[in-house]
Amino acid sequence: MKSFLTDRQRVNTPALNVPAPVPFVAAVAAGGKAPPALGRPGTHGHAAGSHGVTTNVECVRQGDRVIRIIVTCACGERIEVDCLYAAET
Repeated sequence: MKSFLTDRQRVNTPALNVPAPVPFVAAVAAGGKAPPALGRPGTHGHAAGSHGVTTNVECVRQGDRVIRIIVTCACGERIEVDCLYAAET
């Protein structure tokens, strides 16, 4: 079967850039503590730091790499971020 992309025009695009590290994520990954929530009322439907609970950031490591970042909001909502790395050459 012939590939869908056969004989299609190729578009030259720049390679993906590696983003600069986010300072507080790098600090947490190194074993530090996350900064307190930014006081932005209305974010998420509640004021930051309400009920005496702060945001919690955890890093799941595999060797020297952080493979997942887990953020638990003061309201209890949990967000997991999978960290993907470019293939090593």
